Amino acid sequence: MEKKPSFFMKDKRNSDKIEGLAEAFLSWTLQCCDADNAIKYNNYKSYKYCRKIASVLLFGNPDSLDNDVVYKIERAETWRQWNKIDLRAEFEITNTETQEKKKYALLIEVKGYSSAHDNQLGRYKTIFKDHYNDKGFESEYIYFSCKDNLNDTEKKDCMDADYRAYTMKEVFDLVYPNDDWDYTGNALFDEFWFTTW
Repeated sequence: MEKKPSFFMKDKRNSDKIEGLAEAFLSWTLQCCDADNAIKYNNYKSYKYCRKIASVLLFGNPDSLDNDVVYKIERAETWRQWNKIDLRAEFEITNTETQEKKKYALLIEVKGYSSAHDNQLGRYKTIFKDHYNDKGFESEYIYFSCKDNLNDTEKKDCMDADYRAYTMKEVFDLVYPNDDWDYTGNALFDEFWFTTW
């Protein structure tokens, strides 16, 4: 499908506060993965897309959580601007076939037009690791950029700090390869993920 231009992500002064918007929508997207929230929102298509996005951010591919009968997300919670970290998320996932339960913690550093600075990634990772020390969570570290491309310095900084780095377009392309997507009918989800801004 063809993307439409956004009317929501910018105001008449062309101000977009892009990092704050991205944090809010990523937070909402991840919370929509929770099985109980899926029932409340009653939009199975957006629920499936949210699970694929969470799968990319947690595991690096869109298919790890694809089977929502086998992998039940019992809990998905997020905190924005926690200890200066843009987005912190926790997931509890149960494999219904084996009854194995796993807990995951996700740190997401969101960048609109800027880059990491002053060992930001390393400092945030230390805060995150200290918080989750001995709590039974597997931790993942994500650098999420709204820019079209990451520059070489960003890529190097992420590799050095052991973060997986994605642009929004890269997440979108992993989740929806070959433009194989369709609008969900959820205006906010569609506006954030399926429009150009």
